[in-house]
Amino acid sequence: MEKQRGFTLIELVIVLVAVFGIGGWVWNAVKLASCDFDSNFKCEVIHGAGLIVPPLSIVTVWFGDDGA
Repeated sequence: MEKQRGFTLIELVIVLVAVFGIGGWVWNAVKLASCDFDSNFKCEVIHGAGLIVPPLSIVTVWFGDDGA
């Protein structure tokens, strides 16, 4: 029996999903920090929800912020 060398496809997909998920969560935190925190709290609510529920940050990171 030979030893397996390298990653299998499933392991590689799991690692890529984890890397992109963590990256999306961090970028969502950066976008929350760039919100203006004035009376229209749409940006803050969307990006804050993405920080509280990490799988949601995959979607909320694509919403615009108040500054741009």
